[in-house]
Amino acid sequence: MTAIQLSTLPLTAAAVTGVWLCLACLVPLLAPRWRPRANWCLVTFGVPILGWLTLVWGPGIGVLSFALGLLALGRRPPPSRAGRRQQT
Repeated sequence: MTAIQLSTLPLTAAAVTGVWLCLACLVPLLAPRWRPRANWCLVTFGVPILGWLTLVWGPGIGVLSFALGLLALGRRPPPSRAGRRQQT
């Protein structure tokens, strides 16, 4: 029996990257005290995922994914709606 090499699973690498990106987009919705810890967790898991994606898909996709990850992690949280009134 042979072991499955990670470099032979390109769709799995893309799927894991998609899950990571979805989680990164949810970080701004967390409470402010949890955001730094969530960002560190995403960076810790994102670096190996980015390396795997670059290994499988090449440097162009790797750089594009890096840029998307920076955009997702650097996004500001949405403004709260607690103090606003609805205008009718």
